[in-house]
Amino acid sequence: NAASGYIEAVEGLACELLELMAEGMLIPDTSVFSKLIRDVDNDSILRLNHYPPLQAVECKDWDTSPTYADSHKVGFGEHSDPQILTLLRSNDVGGLQISVENGVWIPVPPDPTAFWVNVGDMLQVGFLDLFDLM
Repeated sequence: NAASGYIEAVEGLACELLELMAEGMLIPDTSVFSKLIRDVDNDSILRLNHYPPLQAVECKDWDTSPTYADSHKVGFGEHSDPQILTLLRSNDVGGLQISVENGVWIPVPPDPTAFWVNVGDMLQVGFLDLFDLM
C-alpha cells in the first residue's frame, strides 16, 4: 500500500544520510548508523500530525515570549527527538521552529519539495559528542 511504500522510501533516505554522516566522520564501517534503521526490530515510525493554522491576526513575528506562547499553544512544545534521526515533511504548512545558540528560536520556512533532517538525541549524545571529545 501507499503508506508502506512511503515508509520504505523514507527509511532508505534516512539510511543514505546516516551512511554519508559516517563517511564524513571517517568511520570505516559506514553502515554503523544505518544498520540500526535496517534492523527488523527498529523503532521507526510514521507519524502524521495535523495542526490547525493560526489566524493571520494571531500570528506575530515569532514572538516566543511566555505570555504569547502560553496562550497560543498548538502542536508540540519545545522538545528534542530521542531517535537517531527525524525526517520531517512540512508540505506548505509553517510553524516549525528550531533553537539556535542562546535559546533563540527561528522559523523554518515550509517547503513542500523538501525534507527537514533533525539529528536526534541518540545520534547527538551517543556518537557526535564522542567526536567533540577527540
